[in-house]
Amino acid sequence: MMKQSKKIKLPVDKLLVGFMVDLELTWTQHPFLFSKFKIDSKNDIAVIKQLGLKEVTVFPEQSDIEVAHQAQSDGSTNEAPQKLFDQQWRTKNSKLERADKYRKKRSSVAKKYKERATMMRKLTRELKTEPANAIHNASDLVESIAVDFDNQNELLTNLVNLGGGQHTMYNHCINVTILSMNLANACGVSGDELRLLARGALLHDVGKIELPDTIVNKAGKLSKAEFGVYQQHTQTGRRLCELTQETPAAVLQIIESHHEFLDGSGFPKQLKEEQISKLTRIVTIANTYDNLCNPADSEHAMTPKVALATMYSRFKDKLDNKLVQTFISTLGIYPPGSVVSLSDESIGLVISVDPKQMLSPEVLLYNPEIPVLQALIINLQEYPDLKIEKVLKPNEYPKRIYEYLGVEERLGYMTSSRN
Repeated sequence: MMKQSKKIKLPVDKLLVGFMVDLELTWTQHPFLFSKFKIDSKNDIAVIKQLGLKEVTVFPEQSDIEVAHQAQSDGSTNEAPQKLFDQQWRTKNSKLERADKYRKKRSSVAKKYKERATMMRKLTRELKTEPANAIHNASDLVESIAVDFDNQNELLTNLVNLGGGQHTMYNHCINVTILSMNLANACGVSGDELRLLARGALLHDVGKIELPDTIVNKAGKLSKAEFGVYQQHTQTGRRLCELTQETPAAVLQIIESHHEFLDGSGFPKQLKEEQISKLTRIVTIANTYDNLCNPADSEHAMTPKVALATMYSRFKDKLDNKLVQTFISTLGIYPPGSVVSLSDESIGLVISVDPKQMLSPEVLLYNPEIPVLQALIINLQEYPDLKIEKVLKPNEYPKRIYEYLGVEERLGYMTSSRN
């Protein structure tokens, strides 16, 4: 469990700039964005006094003592207390509006993700009955995704929480496509080549539609015989996509070879190094990552940070290390889906990452006073004093936080522009 900081009670007249305090009031009883925060100015102290509190909880270990000592010689604020109090409420409401904007954007991203997963389901089913129509629909879906990357240098990777039973093969295909294109975009792949990659990533697992559900959805380890059947999906997928004679060779290679590893330990042909194209290597990395985060048995799911570390260590001889390093940089130090502890001891879920601001992602905050559907979303770039202290493991926070943040749900990924 998380370590508790030492705390003391101080009269409000003894408060100083630099103290980390906890008002211990509910969300609606004070005009600050958080009940626990570091006092930035004399104005903050004046507003606290307006609340009518006689004493406040202070955390010495988290306080800036040097600033506090300097503040003793500072003059008092010239602003009227009530004016400051009203101004602080306006500031809070403004930040809540900003948080609501993030929430609406997140809802829009999730809606787009689900629409694409539905399209993927439709075209996959059509491959067996109307292959020409399926290939046409695949082109439309590829284009709808690819335009998000055209002429975009500032892309964010967003988390989409899926229900426990919603991580189907179709969600997996969308995840692998988005993750592959993020990596390819970071490597300078664009235009027609990026669209070839997108088509290959979308269709990489279509061969699974001819496998028994008992094998595709098996939670436990496959037997040797079952794994032999499972391996057939790569060549089956290629055969299905060859039916129209319109699928480019680069796409067919991705479909057939996305389980090949550089050390020759993959399948179906045990290819090595230069025999595996760059586009295929990219999809293999994205496919490996999503399989680690979203396995058939959710009990074996890895946190995003552990999944990245696993790829870097356990798959060191199997994956292109240079591409893996670039992949890690696209997801950031705190990948979407990471549960983090902040410097004020609050807990949040990383939901969006800007590769140019890796230390300051967008975070969904846990606050039991706020209904989960109205949970506060903040961009840490706007709160320079609020830092991520560490990534938490599932056993380091209570189940109620787990449920509030939706960590038990499966993970999906979608790209959006910075603005």
